Amino acid sequence: MIAQNQLKKPSNWQDFEKLCKLLWGEIWTCEDTIKRHGCQGRNQHGVGVFSYVEKYGGYCDIQCKGKDDYANAQLTEGEIDTEIEKALGFEPELKLLIFATTVNKDAYAVL
Repeated sequence: MIAQNQLKKPSNWQDFEKLCKLLWGEIWTCEDTIKRHGCQGRNQHGVGVFSYVEKYGGYCDIQCKGKDDYANAQLTEGEIDTEIEKALGFEPELKLLIFATTVNKDAYAVL
């Protein structure tokens, strides 16, 4: 699904990650079990916000990638590949990995 509008970005990456947790908790109906993995400065093993999701019969993850407005930062293919590689080693095994980002909407973006 491609968004038709660009929403205002949260003021920091922590708020973006909390927003993703709330949103996917509702989507996956796992509000009581979804959690943020790890903390700043620690290896997350490619996992940001995760929960067991009945619909998929396993654990699912949202990898939240906050990108700065002022630097015009992009989410690169290499960054995605690196996070996927890390997530492949996560226990328990993930059934689904989603990338959520605050990158500016761009017709030429990787996503």
